[in-house]
Amino acid sequence: MASKQTMQQDELRRGQWLEEEDESLVMIVAILGECRWDDIAKASGLRRSGKSCRLRWLNYLRPNLKHGHITADEERLIIQLRRQFVNKWSKIAKQLPGRTDNEIKNYWRSHLRKKALINEQESFGSNTSNSEQQSSTLKSDTVPSSHSDDSFSEKGDCSSADSLSHSSNETTLLDWIPSWSYEQSRMEHHMYFCSSSLCYCYPP
Repeated sequence: MASKQTMQQDELRRGQWLEEEDESLVMIVAILGECRWDDIAKASGLRRSGKSCRLRWLNYLRPNLKHGHITADEERLIIQLRRQFVNKWSKIAKQLPGRTDNEIKNYWRSHLRKKALINEQESFGSNTSNSEQQSSTLKSDTVPSSHSDDSFSEKGDCSSADSLSHSSNETTLLDWIPSWSYEQSRMEHHMYFCSSSLCYCYPP
């Protein structure tokens, strides 16, 4: 039994499909529909396997297939979906009607993979430069300028303001107190300490 199946598999055609084979497959699928592909292969009289018939139909012969080059819009969509689904090409193909998963996979590997990598590097570089620019802008906003320092120094800080007010108060008090009263008070204190033997000054 096994040898018979092996002989049947050896008799199956492989390789490129002929135009006559395509016509026969299209005709039998139009009659039977897309059902069991092993039955379609037998009914068509083609010496092809059911798997070969299915792949030929899905990738080349079904009427809703898109033929021709993949457009720029399709390229952008493939790159976007590739980020989302990674290598799940069947899910990606469902978002591009008329394109097969095998076609999209081959196009990605031969054309889009390098292009997508370059776009990601450029996008990363632009984001980095923007963040650096924003960081420098924030730093320049937080560091006080020389003008603000000058204006602050002109206004004066608390200690300088207190010293000015204090000196002005002293000047005002000295204007009211006669100079001789200060000397007189000093002499009285000196005489008091001398009389109480608390003075350590030497006699003149």
